[in-house]
Amino acid sequence: VMEEICFFLGSTARVIEKEESNSSEESGGIAEFLGEIESSCRKMTGSKETYEKIVLHSALVPLCIITKLDLENISNDLDSLDNSTRAQFFPKYCPQLNDALSCIEPVTQELRKCLKPEENKILDIVINMLPDGLNLACKENGQIFFMDDANFNNCSDNFVNYVEKCTDKISNTTEAMELSTLGPKQCDELAQVRECFEQQLVECKAPRLMDIFDLFYRPVMKASPCKNHITLDELPQIESNAI
Repeated sequence: VMEEICFFLGSTARVIEKEESNSSEESGGIAEFLGEIESSCRKMTGSKETYEKIVLHSALVPLCIITKLDLENISNDLDSLDNSTRAQFFPKYCPQLNDALSCIEPVTQELRKCLKPEENKILDIVINMLPDGLNLACKENGQIFFMDDANFNNCSDNFVNYVEKCTDKISNTTEAMELSTLGPKQCDELAQVRECFEQQLVECKAPRLMDIFDLFYRPVMKASPCKNHITLDELPQIESNAI
């Protein structure tokens, strides 16, 4: 079920980013998602009412986005986006994009009724990543997209390698995937993964890439019992850009 959820959210994000989308392709993808979730809704709720609400709300998502986002102009402005125009682009469109995120709330509200507790935790992680990711993208007028620095580019190229190296700190990946059962040992290992990754970025002189890592790390900590083992003050926070 979670694979279909992630696909649906990805499809919604693509609607936000494009002036026009291939409607038949998008409709087919959403139809596939709805077909997969229907049996889960019937099983969890005992009726088809929730599923029908999801269908209705899903159909309204693109219309909602159109009312909140200037699709025509954002498409044109993206074509000319560079260092000289980003100071105008991001303050103009980041609030619109942030507002458009609310369009999926009616869908996710009903969707939660069709998911198991562990699946809802994963959904929470995905949902929480959306505004945090947007906030990071908009921070300092999109500075992260315009980092013309050899160290930053080198670190970016090795980002996946660093993640793979540091996740070796996890002794049992199966246990780590069961968020609701994470204990002090697993939480400590996840904290070690972050420390390892941070050290890698310090060594290659691009510590700001930690913001990308924390997009994943921070929601996992908050959605699991790790929040009881790692104090909130220790949880890294992505700086607000007031969008």
